[in-house]
Amino acid sequence: MIENFSIFDFALSESDLNEIKSLDLNSSQFFDHRDVNMIQWMADRDLKI
Repeated sequence: MIENFSIFDFALSESDLNEIKSLDLNSSQFFDHRDVNMIQWMADRDLKI
């Protein structure tokens, strides 16, 4: 259990923070639930389960 608390014992450098920021694609990776075309596409899918 004590090992679990060691996750709080670190620091990110400015370089690390900039690298993390560079991962932002400035767009959602999830579909918009209000998009009628996306909902229709999902409803029409045949999952072949």
